[in-house]
Amino acid sequence: MELDIRAGKRILYKKNKNNWHVGELAQKPATLTSDGLFLPVYPQEVFYQIHSTGYAGEEAEYIYVDVKDIFLDAVEVEDWMKTGLLTKEEYIKIIESEDFEKNLEHAWVSDGEYIYYPISKYNKTWIEKQPFNYIIRGE
Repeated sequence: MELDIRAGKRILYKKNKNNWHVGELAQKPATLTSDGLFLPVYPQEVFYQIHSTGYAGEEAEYIYVDVKDIFLDAVEVEDWMKTGLLTKEEYIKIIESEDFEKNLEHAWVSDGEYIYYPISKYNKTWIEKQPFNYIIRGE
């Protein structure tokens, strides 16, 4: 298994063991303690600011997150994938239709820029609870 852990990597992290939040690994020192390995993460609002200004100075705020609370498998949405990009509302209409075959379905949650994790439950309640606004369907 190959790990892709590097500065600038888009990730998800859990804050206080709750919902997923979007972050980016910061080019700062990691910390190893008796509680585990903690990686420096820029929260979404910080890395958006860094990318828009092109500056990641020392004052850019980052947090340390336990590596066990980090999801590293985000994949950037490529142009060809955008044809399968749907809002959650559009996707709910599809899964509630009579023609929907959940055994043949492959779909992932997305923020429109990155794909994060596969859909595990094809129902309205589960879809609405996801912290992202988009679904990407696969073939």
